[in-house]
Amino acid sequence: MILYFGLIIALFITMALIPPLMAWAERLNFIDLPDDRKVHKGAIPRIGGVAMVVGALIPMVMWLPPVKEVFGFLVGVGVIFVFGVWDDRKNLNYKIKFFGQFVAVLVVVLYGGVVIEHIPLVDEALPSYLAIPLTIFAILGITNAINLADGLDGLAGGMTLLSFGAIALLAYMSDGNEVLLIALVVIGSILGFLRFNTYPARIFMGDGGSQFLGFSVGILAILLTQKVNTALSPVLPLLLLGLPILDTFMVMGQRIYEGRSPFSPDKNHLHHKLLELGFDHYEAVFLIYITQAILVSAAYFLRFQSDVLLLLIYFTFCASVYLFFNYARRIRLRINNEPIVPSSFIGKRIEWLKQGRWLVKGAYYFALAGIPAYLLVMVLFAQSVPKDSSIAVVSWVLLVMMVLISIKNFNRPFHIMERACLYVIIVFAVYLTQIEPGKLSEFVMLRNVFFALLIVAIAIGFRFAGADIFRVSTLDVLVIFLAMVVPNMSETLASDSHFGEGVAMVIVLFYGVELVLANMWRRWGIMRLAAMGTLAVLALRGMRP
Repeated sequence: MILYFGLIIALFITMALIPPLMAWAERLNFIDLPDDRKVHKGAIPRIGGVAMVVGALIPMVMWLPPVKEVFGFLVGVGVIFVFGVWDDRKNLNYKIKFFGQFVAVLVVVLYGGVVIEHIPLVDEALPSYLAIPLTIFAILGITNAINLADGLDGLAGGMTLLSFGAIALLAYMSDGNEVLLIALVVIGSILGFLRFNTYPARIFMGDGGSQFLGFSVGILAILLTQKVNTALSPVLPLLLLGLPILDTFMVMGQRIYEGRSPFSPDKNHLHHKLLELGFDHYEAVFLIYITQAILVSAAYFLRFQSDVLLLLIYFTFCASVYLFFNYARRIRLRINNEPIVPSSFIGKRIEWLKQGRWLVKGAYYFALAGIPAYLLVMVLFAQSVPKDSSIAVVSWVLLVMMVLISIKNFNRPFHIMERACLYVIIVFAVYLTQIEPGKLSEFVMLRNVFFALLIVAIAIGFRFAGADIFRVSTLDVLVIFLAMVVPNMSETLASDSHFGEGVAMVIVLFYGVELVLANMWRRWGIMRLAAMGTLAVLALRGMRP
């Protein structure tokens, strides 16, 4: 239960903080201006990292045990966050930035005891005089690798989201509760941020956010393989973080080869190379996501394989990427992005469907009627609601919040806070029916038919609605990948309260809600009323003796 709430609270706080921070960004001097090295055209607030770190730290402080590793990690996050935010305001010299990173890493290594003791191909544990410098170098390298990868909208957040997801899954299977909770909380903060950062971005995370992600994912990867489960290959971090590591080595190697400082800025990163090949912003991010997804999936499925095999796979991957871009530069490869004019019978029929709104309206009205009804049925007929006063209090607080927000105009578009509340309702309602389905277990077939129809409605919304109604972002690609892959990766997860099935249901309901809330027919009041009714039922059942 804490894991669910940790992720949701981080998501909720991050989403709630970003709008006011965006409003204050210019006054606080957190603005990223375009230049020759950057791909965005206008001034963008770079204060999203503040929301992410605050959103992640609050549930960590609430629920993590007071052990040395945790305390060292939290202090290190605080140090690296202060220097990152300072850099976002003042554009610090790289030496000052590096000093802040070095102090943060020293805290984690010397006080927290996070040390790389086992390395590939060596059976004996490393002595301290080798292990400590190696660990400092590794964490600093990963921190800067993620920082350097933050070059396109949604790129750094999406790549690290996949890495944190794989770490969370492996930690869950190894009973690494602290690592699991930290990974899930950071995932929640990333998801909350990406809703504002996917192309075209309205906010950047800045160095405060990217260094936090790099620092955190590096430490969790080390803890996972060095402490939580030493049976895992020590090569796994190379696969979990393989793409940003490769990007950093390629960029810095080219700078040194050209006689420049390895820290000098340029446009030689992998995402810049993809843009030069003719891919647009969305396609470049999508390709990097797919590549990173393949690497983290390989880390999961090959987690107990020999170090030699994993090293061979990773270096083969690195060589393939390097040779491809080198070959593409030599032959001046350029991808054509010419618009396709529909000329076939099927293409013309699709255009006809897009011009006529009846199909999209039908999909919308099905989601509008079906989702509220399904939520109410779930909370009414679930076997039981935990008799914990905190559940009732939270339910009533959210209910009051939504009532107060709704008094002025019941049919106006959803505020971001209401959207977050609705997501919380969906997660909690699905959770209740998964742990104890009760009478609902007799209607599994009917439920499956409903979700099949809802998926069809969402697919219609994706395909035929205009950009002003329902637009797909790279975040949606990530979520679809997680929904398809995670439930099928672990028999343990699948057998534990039907975890995978619950994840898939939550994802489908999330997209159904997005289809409703992004509509042009202005029926938001129905969804608002359903949310308040569901909360009222949850609160009443939670308080019942």
